[in-house]
Amino acid sequence: MLPIFYIVVTALLSVLFLSMRDFPVVTGSILASGAGEKLYMKILIPLLAAGVIAFCGLRPAPSGEAVSAALSLPSVKLLLPVGIATLASVVLTLRISRFPAVQFAFIGAIAGLERAYGSGFGWDAASAYLISWIIAPLLCGALAALIYKIYVGIASRRSAHLIKRESLLLSLSVIASLLLVCAYSFNNAVLFCCMPLSEYGAGLRGAAFSVLIAIIAGVICFKRAGVERDTIADSNLDITSESTFAVILSMAAVLGLFSAGFLRSAGLTATPLPAGLLFVSALTGISLARGGAFIDGDSIVKCLFAAVLSPLLGALTCYSLCRIIDGDIVNTLIVLGLAGLVTGVVLYLQWQARNKLRKQIVRNREQQVYNTRKSLSALEVKAEMTEKDLLGKLEIKRKELVDFAVGVSDQKRFMEKFYDDLRSIRALPEGPERNAGLDRLLSTLRERMYFSREMNDFYARTEVLHKDFNMRLAEAYPNLTENERRLANLLRQGFSSKYIASLMNITPKSAEINRYRLRAKLGLKREDNLVQFIKSI
Repeated sequence: MLPIFYIVVTALLSVLFLSMRDFPVVTGSILASGAGEKLYMKILIPLLAAGVIAFCGLRPAPSGEAVSAALSLPSVKLLLPVGIATLASVVLTLRISRFPAVQFAFIGAIAGLERAYGSGFGWDAASAYLISWIIAPLLCGALAALIYKIYVGIASRRSAHLIKRESLLLSLSVIASLLLVCAYSFNNAVLFCCMPLSEYGAGLRGAAFSVLIAIIAGVICFKRAGVERDTIADSNLDITSESTFAVILSMAAVLGLFSAGFLRSAGLTATPLPAGLLFVSALTGISLARGGAFIDGDSIVKCLFAAVLSPLLGALTCYSLCRIIDGDIVNTLIVLGLAGLVTGVVLYLQWQARNKLRKQIVRNREQQVYNTRKSLSALEVKAEMTEKDLLGKLEIKRKELVDFAVGVSDQKRFMEKFYDDLRSIRALPEGPERNAGLDRLLSTLRERMYFSREMNDFYARTEVLHKDFNMRLAEAYPNLTENERRLANLLRQGFSSKYIASLMNITPKSAEINRYRLRAKLGLKREDNLVQFIKSI
């Protein structure tokens, strides 16, 4: 029973952060493409992942000769330092980047385990892993850029409707998503199936343990993984659908390639790869292809730094734990000192980054307070000016009402006097006296028809209401006559030539002539609109 306990604890320690931070990159990418919203995909994705992991438990996936040899060590309890070292490495690098390289920490821990017991990776095995870890993200970025360029090039040459193109892209994304789930599960199966091959061998027991560990980790991390998945889908992949498709397909291709055993001939090795690192690489490649950044440089540097630091911390921590188990105090202190130094550097950098962020937040808040006070002052000035303007307009309206009442009274008196005069003249007999009275009434009526007083009052109010316009008009065109300025005011208020002729006591033909002269003085061309030009002053 004790060996089983060691196996389960070791696997869970190395898989917990894989489920919380790494696998959500896969599911988040699928969700962003639209494929993850389909009901059958929600069922297929966990079934495929569990099936591939179970298959790898029956027949272990290639993971490099060094890892396979380490997992064949006879003492099962030696795997526990691997899980603890992987966990410690991930916790520390998680303070640097949100995408910790769990897989690199796991392999580094295995290297520390072998080194503690005299075998070691050897330069050939170590160089194969290092070169593979360098080539994989570079290849993923290049593939993503290439896939994006090819798809965009084909789509631009075809005149298919946008809905058809999106439907086709969704179908391709579904296929690519299924490939990505299979490739990721197969590539990282070594973390789920970390049991001594020489002691238990590959079989139903291995498959059952692998699936059980995957299910337990999934249940424990379900809520946290869901939040991380949604963040990646809604924030990091808030881009075009063809870019998301390129990310998914390139990650699937690289994960599948580095799960193959024939890489040894090229100086590489089959190795588990962190999805977060490939994800950042794919986004970087597409950013270069599009000429627009989908991910900031700071995130790229942090992810690379975490990827480099993960295997080093894993190896040092695991080696130290193994030395402690064997009672080697001297080497333990040396390794612990180095690990403490590295940890101190990491924590210092993290503290420095947090301190810089705090200062930036304080500066931003101070700037916000300053901007708020400035805005409030501007609003107070504007409110005061608006109040004065409203009071002025209110006074004008009050005066208009008074003038209207006075005008009505004046018109009534005029009409009453005119009526009485007309009745008196009508009572006169035919003759010179009656004709003289009628001529006097006609003259009085004609004078009244000009509305001279009312028009003067109208123009005076117009100048008050449109004071700014009149000032700008006088500054720009000082050679305009008073009648031309009045004509400009009437045109600005939307009066037609017919109404302008009536208001100015001229014929419609004269109004048109005045408009023509005004256009000439304003320097307008034939195709220019006079009213629009006046309103723009």
